[in-house]
Amino acid sequence: MAKSPTEVELDVVSLSEDGLGGATLNERPIWIRNALPGEKVIARILKRRGGKKFADGRLIDVSESQVQPHKDRVPSACEYFPRCGGCAMHHMSAEAQLLHKQSHLAEQLKRVEVEAGQWRQPSALVRSGYRRKARMGVRVVGENVLVGFRESFSNRVARIDHCLTLTKELSALLPDLKKTISEMSEPHTVPQLEVAQGDNSIAILVRHLQPLTENDRALWQHFETHHPVQVLLQSKGYDTLARLNDDDKVIPLDYKIPEYGLSLQFYPHQFTQVNALMNRELVRTALGYLGDIADQVVADMFCGIGNFTLPLARAGARVVGIEGSQEAVVMGQHNALRNGLAAHCHFADEDLYSETATAEVDASMLATLRHFGQFPQALILDPPRSGAGPNLESWVSSPELEQIVYVSCNPVTFADDAKRLSDSGFVLREVGIYDMFPNTSHVETIGHFVRDK
Repeated sequence: MAKSPTEVELDVVSLSEDGLGGATLNERPIWIRNALPGEKVIARILKRRGGKKFADGRLIDVSESQVQPHKDRVPSACEYFPRCGGCAMHHMSAEAQLLHKQSHLAEQLKRVEVEAGQWRQPSALVRSGYRRKARMGVRVVGENVLVGFRESFSNRVARIDHCLTLTKELSALLPDLKKTISEMSEPHTVPQLEVAQGDNSIAILVRHLQPLTENDRALWQHFETHHPVQVLLQSKGYDTLARLNDDDKVIPLDYKIPEYGLSLQFYPHQFTQVNALMNRELVRTALGYLGDIADQVVADMFCGIGNFTLPLARAGARVVGIEGSQEAVVMGQHNALRNGLAAHCHFADEDLYSETATAEVDASMLATLRHFGQFPQALILDPPRSGAGPNLESWVSSPELEQIVYVSCNPVTFADDAKRLSDSGFVLREVGIYDMFPNTSHVETIGHFVRDK
């Protein structure tokens, strides 16, 4: 029989950037989910790593203690919190979450000694039902099949029947997904599912470790028939994605950016922002920073399928979208064509992290020069969590470049790159956070840099 987790009573003294309450146990740090500074909690220790312990917490009944809950504590709207690890901040008010995330970004900028000219009001438009894409674990426990996010500090799959973070359409699929997998010939050979939703359609990616039997395929065919979804089988990497009927093609999903009259298609495994409403707000803000860009040349680095490229082109700019994924570049070209913007966009497949550049500017900037005959006056950066990479200084070295909009999902690398831009002659005119992922510790940052004259 598995040993029950140790429970200890602790005083919480701090809050980490991940929304975990900090305490000490035997003079060593312990980080507790569902705990806020000044509270007294019962911590259920779930994981030990590198001299630290990690735990779920529950408040000690006020009648048993003189310690009151933190002023920012709110009852969790999710019955599975904190056991389910999909969210980290259901116990904090919306206002407290925004302040905490902004404070973390401010600390990172202070660390690198970059000062923003001003801060935007934090943007948060939706608190639940926003997540359009997710990867969820699958686990067979006896005769039951679990489908959901991992438990806190564990590889085990949480027992959930619905999810407040997923869109209501995706959440409603969970019971039938579990039922379908449970009826397969070997349910344990399905380790995970991915779900993706566009404006008008849904795709389910079924990862399977063994070939499906005819009965298995019939089960998923039944699921596809009785739900408005496209079921895709994935035997290995994403290049193995296939429809239930091998003769059918994978159908792309789509989302609209109505402010710019755009509809963008994407394949279910391709990167898109999970929060459609906040993405539209982010695009609007980025273009607002750039102002009148009619006939200007703009480079969109890490452009993906064209999320910023096409709105820039619709606003009258001549845009080069540069991306390391050839598949994304092809989709970007397709989106430009179907939106009537092919003449205003050029997409280039370049390794943006390559350190082999030998010219004053690297190949991606030369692609812009070759296509439009001049260097860009504006630059959009929307890199992965790892940041802009080794070529940032070369991208911003051209004197023609006047302004930069930097979108980031990692305050640490944003601050590091902000320091590099500062050293390259750019001032952080304004910065702000976008709560793209409410109730989690993740945050989107947008910064507007202008050349220091």
